[in-house]
Amino acid sequence: MSTLRQDPLTGRWVIMAAGRGDRPNEFRLMRRDTEAGDNCPFCPGNEHRTTPEILALGRETGAPADGPGWRMRVFPNKFPALQPQVSMPEETRPTDRIRDLFPRRPGVGSHEVIVYSPDHAAGLASLTETDLFELLKVLRGRSDVLSRLPGHRYISPFCNHGPEAGATLAHPHMQIIGTPEIPSLVVDKAVRMADYRSRTGQCLLCDLLSTEQSAAERVVRSNDQWTALTPWASRFPWEMLLVPTDHMAYLTDADDENLKALAEVLSFCLRSLSAIHGDLSLNLVVHSAPLTPPAGEEFGDQRLDELAYSPAEDFHWHLEIMPRLSRPAGFEVGTGFTINSVIPETAARRLRTGG
Repeated sequence: MSTLRQDPLTGRWVIMAAGRGDRPNEFRLMRRDTEAGDNCPFCPGNEHRTTPEILALGRETGAPADGPGWRMRVFPNKFPALQPQVSMPEETRPTDRIRDLFPRRPGVGSHEVIVYSPDHAAGLASLTETDLFELLKVLRGRSDVLSRLPGHRYISPFCNHGPEAGATLAHPHMQIIGTPEIPSLVVDKAVRMADYRSRTGQCLLCDLLSTEQSAAERVVRSNDQWTALTPWASRFPWEMLLVPTDHMAYLTDADDENLKALAEVLSFCLRSLSAIHGDLSLNLVVHSAPLTPPAGEEFGDQRLDELAYSPAEDFHWHLEIMPRLSRPAGFEVGTGFTINSVIPETAARRLRTGG
């Protein structure tokens, strides 16, 4: 029997329909091609095909930049969604009469790529805990740098792994985008967390985590500082939510010991998924609080501005792992509902055993 569940963090309703996983499907999911060939711009030896690097780890002392010998590289995206300097031509700027109907602004922001392995066939699941720890520290460092740039309102580190997850290159990499507006999904979570605190005096995610730990039926892996669980209203089959035990608003608040603990839990989750599904497509997204606006400025979102919102107090940062083992169809796109054919409790039992 199908049931509806509501996500406490966003308010979204999800239809749980386990039987739909058995329906006929003539269209196979696409898989990542791990054969490098000669055309991959992220492979060692092809550094000239990317923008000049911002950061590289692993080369011998004195080795030239933008050459081989690295184990991780960071550089501006060659085809950025947002750019540091963008201005609208005068003739395209909206008049006051139509600004309310068709609001727009220059696409000012940042967009960086982190190639986290020189191995074309690698993936997040193949990284060691030490590798993941190093990657998390780089993400923290770059997030800190981008969060200090003028005009940035939100920093989003994420991974598109595999063709079903939106990746256009097979070589393993992550990205970070700094935006001039706060994404609507982040605002939804921020508002619900602020509303929960105003009603209860508690953090929504802290309470949710405590309840999930006590019940244990959706917990996949935990240590003293991090817990991974399959969310109550998972949108995607085998989806996982990773939450720090201590209340922190930003990735940049995490110290090295906290990131080591995260690397241990994250490694287990990724390897467990890989053991069950192989090299599947997935998205990994870091959700931190909206950046605190400069003194004298507002967030720029009416809901947050009316709340007198406090990111450090009201938001609890977290990670989401979203496997892409099904495709959204007309009902999902047209209504905003999602249909999940794998019950979270079932997924958690399988994931806990490491496959």
